[in-house]
Amino acid sequence: MSTSITPTDFDRTSLVSALHASGRQAVIAVTGGGSLAISDLLSVPGASAFLLEARVPYAPLALTEWLGREPEQYCSRETALAMAVVACERAKKLSTPPTEAFGVGCSAALVSNRPKRGEHRVWIATHTANATHLIGLSLAKGMRERVQEERLVADVLLRLLGETCETKSLPQIGLLDGDSLTSELCVAHPLLADLVAGRRATVWSMRSAWQSNPPLRSVGLLAGAFNPLHDGHRELARVAEERLAGPVAFELAWVNVDKPPLDFLTIEARCRQFVDLPVVLTHEPTFVLKSRLFPNTTFVVGIDTAERIVQSKYYGSEADMFAALAEIRSHGCRFLVAGRSEGDSFRTLSKLNLLPPVRDLFEEISEGEFRRDISSTELRTPNSE
Repeated sequence: MSTSITPTDFDRTSLVSALHASGRQAVIAVTGGGSLAISDLLSVPGASAFLLEARVPYAPLALTEWLGREPEQYCSRETALAMAVVACERAKKLSTPPTEAFGVGCSAALVSNRPKRGEHRVWIATHTANATHLIGLSLAKGMRERVQEERLVADVLLRLLGETCETKSLPQIGLLDGDSLTSELCVAHPLLADLVAGRRATVWSMRSAWQSNPPLRSVGLLAGAFNPLHDGHRELARVAEERLAGPVAFELAWVNVDKPPLDFLTIEARCRQFVDLPVVLTHEPTFVLKSRLFPNTTFVVGIDTAERIVQSKYYGSEADMFAALAEIRSHGCRFLVAGRSEGDSFRTLSKLNLLPPVRDLFEEISEGEFRRDISSTELRTPNSE
């Protein structure tokens, strides 16, 4: 921990000029703080060579629209990471070549005109084609005015941009007693980077090692976000293996229909949970696309997922829904469906009104075979920041 340094010790002009000349291009999204960094970038001539776009989704609805979903918390590491990934996807559309583009997300909770019971906290992330870098900053409360906290956040953001662009002579950040700064960096394995870039369809993880070929021939696939993986997932896989008389692997899609794509730090952390269990990473958010990758496979799902599979609103029309399920059938795939508790009752496939043309694609796991009243959302809540 260093003592505070004067603003003149942080040579912003030189750093910003180096960013403009780096050959990289970025989309930046900040909420709750960090907007001074955007001003810094624009105040030095040549900003158009580096800054593709800057967004400040300050209102809750604006941030929800940016992410494509409402965040569980507005100032958190998960929100900053998701903001950076969405910004990266946007940057790739705006930049030539897209491989040099990256995204930046900043989520902050700083001094306001209302008393703040929690920490003054900032999360800043950058996401590139092969790396995710996350900075966590906790500020000593009562030591700075709002403008001083904003200045510090902007300086940390600018320095992180410098690290991402590999500029030389990065300035030092001045911190006070009571401040803390953490840094996490994940450089993706080449196989993983290839998958995210669309150069391969699948990549497998087994015992924390990435490989291109499956470690076993699975007959079933249990897809999910696994945030976190819990005993219910493991037990469901075991029950499915008994029903299918063969191995069941786990599938983690790096992009989902209703969520932002995953960053590399999150992908690595999710896959480490499986230890000696096989998990395949894909970029296919729908089951019709998964069926093309994994023909003759039974997808193990919960009743809530099964219900979405047969709802036409997710396809555009009822005809599109029937066409998608017909294609799934043509690939030799089907669904094994587990129930879940809803209030005081337990809902199974028998409670779902399946139309005759698709009913044969679904098979029920009875409550007697499997019941675990546990959810990843409930497990995350006590540890939320």
